[in-house]
Amino acid sequence: MMSNVQYAHPNNDDMSMKETTKKSFHVGGSIEKAMVGDVELQPIAVLQEAFKITAKNFTKFLPAVICLFIAQIALLLLSLKIQLGNPSVFFDAFLTGQGFTADILKAGFMANFWSDVLIAPLYVGVSLMALNHSVGLPTKPSQIVKGFSFTLVSIITMLLISSIQGIGSSIFPLVGLFLTMALSMAILLVCEKRVTPIKAIQYSFMATIRKVMPMTAIYLVVMILFFVSIVTAGIGLIWTLPFFFNVKAIIYRNMFGITLQVTAATPKADGNKPESKSDNNVSEPINNDTFNA
Repeated sequence: MMSNVQYAHPNNDDMSMKETTKKSFHVGGSIEKAMVGDVELQPIAVLQEAFKITAKNFTKFLPAVICLFIAQIALLLLSLKIQLGNPSVFFDAFLTGQGFTADILKAGFMANFWSDVLIAPLYVGVSLMALNHSVGLPTKPSQIVKGFSFTLVSIITMLLISSIQGIGSSIFPLVGLFLTMALSMAILLVCEKRVTPIKAIQYSFMATIRKVMPMTAIYLVVMILFFVSIVTAGIGLIWTLPFFFNVKAIIYRNMFGITLQVTAATPKADGNKPESKSDNNVSEPINNDTFNA
């Protein structure tokens, strides 16, 4: 994975006088280790680290998370309007408990399903920003658009995940909750490791099974935070949503690992001047960012 941030923007004239070499290094686990459960995943350590990096990156991360939230609400309302003519029909029935028919329930389910699927590129953008946080790299709100590089594959992956979760929920609600947790790493695997959606779902599920107890403990705490946030009229979501994405990024890093690629720039040898031995490390320009397996 290349850094999503650029530490320095070298001048073109300076770069013409330098040779660049790319170096890669790996942080965290790997797919092979995750498949056998040979990874470190301590719930308290994960939550503490997520708290720290959320506080550190809060002001720059929050706008991207709010953008994602607003976009998803907009898609949800649009879907309800298409199906029911007026979104208030669903919310009135939900709040009062009166007139809550099978058709209204189905409309709510389908609206939630398609909003999850269509929001996938923005969801990926926020998730990749959180990956940067998990390896100590800063981000900026505009990086949410990085997810559009994975538009098609992210939508396909989210379509499969949401379908599987929906089937699980129809069998028993707890099954749906477990599948939500078990498949939560799939979309990051598709974008960061460049595996197929089916493989990503398989890897995410098997890795969760190997670490089901610590994963359950972590997600239980996150669920409690979401409940508290809703009780506070949604104000708590300002913290809980960024925290949730950072938690997922740390879990992903510990389980599957992240490969970073940086560029080392060294001065070119000059026939009249001795070659300098010093080198300056800079990240790749933002417009060249990619995630490599």
